[in-house]
Amino acid sequence: MSDNAQIRDWYLNNISEYQQQSRILQKKWNGISTLRLLVFVFFLALSGISFYFNWWTGLPIIVFLFALAFGKLINIHNSIKTKKKHFDLLVEINDNELKRLSLELHTFDDGSQYSVPDHSYCVDLDLFGPHSLFQWLNRTVTNAAEQLLAKSLLNLPLADEVIRRQQSVKELSAKAEWAQNFLAGGLAFKQTKANVNMFLKWVSKISALPWWLKPSIAIFPPLALLLTVAYFAGWISGNWVILVLGINGFLLYLLQPLAKQNYQQTHRSINTLRSYEAMIASVEGTDFSSNLLQELKMPFVDKKERASKTIRQLKNLLSRIETRQNSFYWIANVYFLLDFIWLIQANHWKSNHGDHVNGWFRSLNYFEVLVSLGLTAHSQNTLGYPELTDNVFEFKAANLGHPLIKADERVSNDFVLETKGTVVVLTGSNMSGKSTFLRTIGVNIVLARLGAPVCADRLILGNFLLYTSMRTTDSLEQHVSSFYAELARINKLIRILDQRTATMFLLDELLKGTNSHDRNLGSTALIKQLGKSPAFGLISTHDLALGALSDKWHNIKNFSFNSEFKNGKIFFDYKLRTGLCKSFNAAELMSQMGIDLKFDQRV
Repeated sequence: MSDNAQIRDWYLNNISEYQQQSRILQKKWNGISTLRLLVFVFFLALSGISFYFNWWTGLPIIVFLFALAFGKLINIHNSIKTKKKHFDLLVEINDNELKRLSLELHTFDDGSQYSVPDHSYCVDLDLFGPHSLFQWLNRTVTNAAEQLLAKSLLNLPLADEVIRRQQSVKELSAKAEWAQNFLAGGLAFKQTKANVNMFLKWVSKISALPWWLKPSIAIFPPLALLLTVAYFAGWISGNWVILVLGINGFLLYLLQPLAKQNYQQTHRSINTLRSYEAMIASVEGTDFSSNLLQELKMPFVDKKERASKTIRQLKNLLSRIETRQNSFYWIANVYFLLDFIWLIQANHWKSNHGDHVNGWFRSLNYFEVLVSLGLTAHSQNTLGYPELTDNVFEFKAANLGHPLIKADERVSNDFVLETKGTVVVLTGSNMSGKSTFLRTIGVNIVLARLGAPVCADRLILGNFLLYTSMRTTDSLEQHVSSFYAELARINKLIRILDQRTATMFLLDELLKGTNSHDRNLGSTALIKQLGKSPAFGLISTHDLALGALSDKWHNIKNFSFNSEFKNGKIFFDYKLRTGLCKSFNAAELMSQMGIDLKFDQRV
C-alpha cells in the first residue's frame, strides 16, 4: 500500500469513528430530550395535584425540585450537544483533508482578497485564487490567523526563522490528532462577522468612569429594593419607590453614551472568545519540544492564572453585557444599575489583563498557521523538507514537482542552478511544460521559506529573493498594453538588483508583446545585463537565437522541453533536458486548428 493510500485510509477511519461517536451522542441527546419532557409533564401533574388538594406548602418544594432537575438536564443536554458538534467538526475536518489530498480545492475559500497584483511573485505562482496554494494550505479558524498565513506567503521569513518553523511543522505533523482537535475546538464557535480589531482596541483602553458610579451602586439599588418591600408591606407610599427609580433612570441616562459605546465595541465577540478559549486551553494542556512552539505557548501559562481561564472570565462578563438586548434587562437595570456594574467589572478586567490580550492573540494566530502547515505535512507525507545553505546563489533539486498537480499526473525533474550571474535559457514547444516548470520552482521556494515540506526528494536553496514575470496583461482602464506591463515588471526587477539584493528570477516568454527583431535585441541585452547582476534564474523563450548566446557567454545555460509527433498527434513527456529544444509544434497545432498553412502556395 502506498503512503498516499495509507493516509487516505487514516482519514476514512477517522471519519467512520467520529461519525459513530456522533450517532451515540445523538441517541443520548434524544434520550435527555424525552426525559426533559417527562420531567416537565410530571411537574405539571404534581402542580395540578397541589392546587386540587390545596397543598400550598408543598408547591414551593415542587417548583424548587423541578427547577433543580430541569436545570441539571439542560446542562447535560448542552454538554452532549457540544461534544456531538465537536465530533461532527472532526468529521468535516477529515473530509476536507481528503478533498485536499485529491486536490479538490474549489470548495475552500481561495483568499482572492489577499492577492497583490504588483507583488514580486504572488499572481504568477497562484498563491491565491482558484486552485491556489492558499486553498491547499489554509486550515486556520480565526480571520486574524488567515491574514497571517496570507502575509507569510507574501513576505517570506528569513533563514533562521525558517529552520525554527520547520522544527515546529515536523512536530505538529506528528501530532495530527491533537491538531485536528485544536481546530475543531475553534471551529465550534467560529464567528466570521466579529470585528476583532475593534475588540482589541476596546480591551487596550480603560474607560474613564464618573466618580459617582461606585457610591451610586452602594446606595440606590439597596434603597430601591428596601422601599419596594416597604411599599408592598403597606408602610410607605409608592411615590418613594418612583422617586428612587427615577434617580436610577436619570443616572443610567447620563451613562448611556459610554455604555452603548462599550457594547458596540464588544458586540459579536463572545463566540470569537469561545474559539480562542478552546484553542488556548488545548495549547495549555499540551507539551511541545520545538523551541518556537514552546515560545508561543509561554504567554498562555507564564501568569498566575492561565490565559484560557482569564478569557473565560471576560467571555462570561460579555455574555452578561449581551443581555442588554433583552427587555427584562432594562427592568433589572433600573433597580440594580447593571450598566454601572459591568462597566466597573470590565475596567477591572482590562486593568489586570488588557496588556496581555494582544500577545495571546498573536501567539494563537501563529499557532494556527503552524498547525495548517503541520497538517499539510501530515497529509502530504511523501514530501520532504528543504535544506537551507549559506551559499546564497544555490538551488539544487532532485525529483522536483508541482504540489498542486495530482501525483499520478505529475512529472518531476532534477534541476541545479548555482553561481551568481547564471542565466538559464529555457526553450521548448507550445504546451511542453516551460511555464509549469517555472511555477514549480517558484512554488517550492515559497513552501521552503514558509517552513513547510516541498514537493521534491531533496531541495537545497540559498537565502535569496524571488521575482517572477509570467502573467503580464494589458489594462484598458489604465491605458497599458501587455508589452508595457511586462517592461514595467522587468524595470522593477532591475531596480531590485540595483540595490545589490540577491535574487532568483523566473521570466516567462520574454518580451512576447513586440516584433521578433526588437524582442531578440531586448532579450539579448537583458540576459547580458542579468548575467552581471547579483542574481540568477531562468528565462523561457521560443527564440532559439537566445540559446546561441551560450557559445559566447559561459554563464548562460540551455535547457529545454521537447515534444514528438506520433500518428498525427503531439505527445509531451515534460522531462527537462540540457541543450536547445529540437522539436517545435506551432505549425502542427495551427494546422489542427484549421489554419491552412499551404494556402499561400496554392494562390
